[in-house]
Amino acid sequence: MKRSLILFVIFLFTFNTFASEKELKTIPKSKTAKVLKSVAYATIRSTLLVSYVEGEEKESNYTPCSENFPSMPGDFPCNYLDYEGTTLEVAPSSAVNEGEATEGSDPEDVYPGGKVTIKQIKQKSPNLNGKVVLLGEGEDQLKIFYQPKGQISHYIFRKTLVIFKWDVSRSEPSLTGLLFVNVTRDFFPEEVREYSF
Repeated sequence: MKRSLILFVIFLFTFNTFASEKELKTIPKSKTAKVLKSVAYATIRSTLLVSYVEGEEKESNYTPCSENFPSMPGDFPCNYLDYEGTTLEVAPSSAVNEGEATEGSDPEDVYPGGKVTIKQIKQKSPNLNGKVVLLGEGEDQLKIFYQPKGQISHYIFRKTLVIFKWDVSRSEPSLTGLLFVNVTRDFFPEEVREYSF
């Protein structure tokens, strides 16, 4: 009995490890244009060509992505899957409601990822007409772009652009995949890799 329980636990651990380590699929050059056209890459590129400066700084929670996500460039906080920074794709048991009594609690238990300062930009992104959030500074800055209804469209970290693919046919949009695009200085694509959920 003990042995079968140990084997079952090992199986679950192995299954979860392989399930959470899905590989990114490299898109062949011949199919790159079609894949990028399906996510309106020209519109996305136009948002990257603008300088975003004026905005309001605020302190925000930082919630790292769960094991359901691949490694995200720049340590993208998954609570920023929506503009309000409230989406929790992590296990519900780790969530803390705003205003919940936390007296005597360790801040690390309440906000396991800690706090960060973000800058909410006043101007909307061109063509996409969504909001923009900056996280970090200098070359380590994440520029996060949202669709008009609030869910994330894409973000850029250094020379990697991450595009979020959504199924919006349901009452609640659901994330179906990610595109990781290595870009040139002028934001033209060099290599595209895809991750499907």
